[in-house]
Amino acid sequence: MSKCAICCLFQLIVAVFFFGFITPAQASEGKPNAVLEINSYDFGFAYEGKDVIHDFIIKNTGDANLEIKAVKTT
Repeated sequence: MSKCAICCLFQLIVAVFFFGFITPAQASEGKPNAVLEINSYDFGFAYEGKDVIHDFIIKNTGDANLEIKAVKTT
């Protein structure tokens, strides 16, 4: 392999690492923002042992990925 080819390959590897590792880190500097249309729901009367279900819609209006790590009832 010639010196020119080795130099070009090295530059390509550096560019891949720069755009592959540096750019995503800078893009994640924003903040996520979770927005719920409604934040509570009255299930009414529920029988013991029966499942009650409601879908909550969560929208991310921030400029970074929203990661939901836990959900709990009150």
